[in-house]
Amino acid sequence: MTNISELEVCVFDAYGTLFDVNSAAESCKEDIGSNWEEFAMLWRDKQLQYSWLRTLMGEYIAFWQVTQDALDYALKTFNIDDK
Repeated sequence: MTNISELEVCVFDAYGTLFDVNSAAESCKEDIGSNWEEFAMLWRDKQLQYSWLRTLMGEYIAFWQVTQDALDYALKTFNIDDK
């Protein structure tokens, strides 16, 4: 078994630091409208909230599904038809 004191690790925040979490909404701003930044913020906030809640409840769901659920919430909140 590896001794934990011998481990060397590097940890960093990828989302929002390395990855532009608003780029998907920005690329669709003509469809979303002038408030695309607020849409992107709500989408990301809900994505994190859903992740935290499901973790606390012990209900694992793949992050892609969490992202889709958060997108559905944002679309409904902003009255945007996703069809």
